[in-house]
Amino acid sequence: MSGNRIAEMKKAHKVISSFNFEPAKLNRGYADRTLRVDISSGEISIFPVTDQMKQLWTGGKGFDLWLTLQEVNENTKWDSPENPICMCSGPLGGTTSFPGSGKTLCTAISPLTDGIMDCNVGGYFGPFLKFAGFDAITIVGKAEKDVILFIDSINRKVTIEEAPLESVDSHVLAEELTEMYADNEIQKRNISVVSAGKAAEHTRMGILNFSFYDWRRKVARLKQAGRGGLGTVLRNKKIKAVVIKSEGVNPAWRVEESKVAHLITPKKLPECDCGAEIVQICKKWENKKEFVIEMLQDVQDRYRCIPEKALDIIQSQTNTPKAYLYHIATFYKAFSLEKRGEKTIQVCMGTACHVKGAAKILDNFERILGVKSGETTPDGKFTLEAVACLGACSIAPVVKVGEKVYGGVTVNKLEKLVADSEGGAK
Repeated sequence: MSGNRIAEMKKAHKVISSFNFEPAKLNRGYADRTLRVDISSGEISIFPVTDQMKQLWTGGKGFDLWLTLQEVNENTKWDSPENPICMCSGPLGGTTSFPGSGKTLCTAISPLTDGIMDCNVGGYFGPFLKFAGFDAITIVGKAEKDVILFIDSINRKVTIEEAPLESVDSHVLAEELTEMYADNEIQKRNISVVSAGKAAEHTRMGILNFSFYDWRRKVARLKQAGRGGLGTVLRNKKIKAVVIKSEGVNPAWRVEESKVAHLITPKKLPECDCGAEIVQICKKWENKKEFVIEMLQDVQDRYRCIPEKALDIIQSQTNTPKAYLYHIATFYKAFSLEKRGEKTIQVCMGTACHVKGAAKILDNFERILGVKSGETTPDGKFTLEAVACLGACSIAPVVKVGEKVYGGVTVNKLEKLVADSEGGAK
């Protein structure tokens, strides 16, 4: 994400309302208070959790419904200002070890049914709300202009901010706001963004999107709460996003580097001084997002990998979510986030090749090259890969070196094949 773009968005923000709050220690999983925000008036207030609420909703996982019932009456419609969006989490908010396990429950009058609809979603918002010292949040009213509701657990402040420049696309918006509100990498991991997306403005089926930060790929990704059109309610209130920034009050709950991170490849995305060339590649394809695969193909051919800077520039030039670009770059075998060798040796492991000894051929290539399948030789000349099929079953077993296909390969031919290819590797 461009630093200039973030700076422009920050400068365009105008704080409409601000509210300071004191920290609250959790007592048996309860913060014993809820947060209420009226977007229309800018009034932000705190209410206690009653014993009746705890008796009815053990653990707090029904507080969203309880709070909804306090706000609505028989005349409340889905687009009424008093229709609340209520969100809560259970005791200790689940866990933030994995993005699917920290649940948030959401309730509002549904545009689809005109009745109360609830849905739940993974991600980190629920746990972070609990760590901020709130068992639930109620959002009512309608803004005159697009706003962001920001809950800052570090500075103990809640603000309503005009946000004219941010994208409405949930994927891009989550990336923008994660960058905007985080001061460092750890803070990025402790930010969650709730948004609805542009489609919610044109349909009554708009969903809520909850972001979590993928520390492996260094990008914000989304979990979705899909029932009832609650995203449509959010956009009807002119809310672009609800953002929470957690301080990770308890290290056991903080979203930190996993102990198995070193097992995940790539260990480090390659860097390059390639800005001008990537911009030219994007211009070649008219900066159109429908051609991002072609852009990535050009980048892969030029650098033998997809550098992180290339993803940032393509994202900026095409306004394509970075998470989507990562999905493409990791899904297709033609792309690699780690630098490949000057030539790639592919060993077909399809059925025809397998029955004719493909596994033994792969084993011997690993011995000759001194690397495992999926790795690149230290001198950068060869990358070894096992592939599902090379489309030449009639000449199995098949090996492809660079652009040349070899059929009927036997183990005793491999060293010569490598030697001949090594002389022309480039």
